[in-house]
Amino acid sequence: MPEPPPWLSLTADGVVVEVKAVPRSRRTLAVGLQDGMLRVQIAAAPHRGQSNAALCAYLAERAGVRPSAAAIRRGSGGARKLVEIRGDPGALAATLARRIGDDLATVTAG
Repeated sequence: MPEPPPWLSLTADGVVVEVKAVPRSRRTLAVGLQDGMLRVQIAAAPHRGQSNAALCAYLAERAGVRPSAAAIRRGSGGARKLVEIRGDPGALAATLARRIGDDLATVTAG
């Protein structure tokens, strides 16, 4: 497997994604990199965990797993977050790198 992107770390039971979250955006989408983290715009407001839930759902969908497999590991109240996604680390990393890469290519092309 190729080297994972800088925002993605493999663990024994999944992966951890380093995120710079931008709530109250028009849509939920990875839009670039910032300080080695994945910059993700989130359509939900940071009220009662709505933006955290939307971020976890987005990353789980991009990883090809159920939303319940993703959780905020650190930074639930701030913009800098670590999101843990449980599953096969190699498969998750490959799928996330490919699908997030596609999202980023769409953003930069459009």
